[in-house]
Amino acid sequence: MFCKKQMPCTCAKLDDSFFLEDAPRRFVDNLRQIDMGDWKRLFECPSCGALWAVDEWDKYTDQVVSRVADRANWSKEESDQMRKELLRKSRGGEEQSECIWADCHEPRIKGVVYCLDHLYATGAQK
Repeated sequence: MFCKKQMPCTCAKLDDSFFLEDAPRRFVDNLRQIDMGDWKRLFECPSCGALWAVDEWDKYTDQVVSRVADRANWSKEESDQMRKELLRKSRGGEEQSECIWADCHEPRIKGVVYCLDHLYATGAQK
């Protein structure tokens, strides 16, 4: 029987949400899966006990990892606001000019003509 070498825990250094591709190398491999549901899996860090929800893989979307505060409601805990903030961060923030959506005066997200809410409504994730 082979012993899986445990990597040092990096949970405390990580943001509360991020894209899996931006996670430390082999991040999920070092976690223990404890539940699944709603197109996500719940993992626990064996070193510090931190809980992480990870989106199921889908070729059309980016996998999001989010820290879980409430184990009992882990599958419902994540919000659209958290995903919107990831979108804002991945695009580099906002510009001074306004969104082109009719009657919208919110600032555009860098590199696009829409504000955060309208860009998110298009299905953009990153």
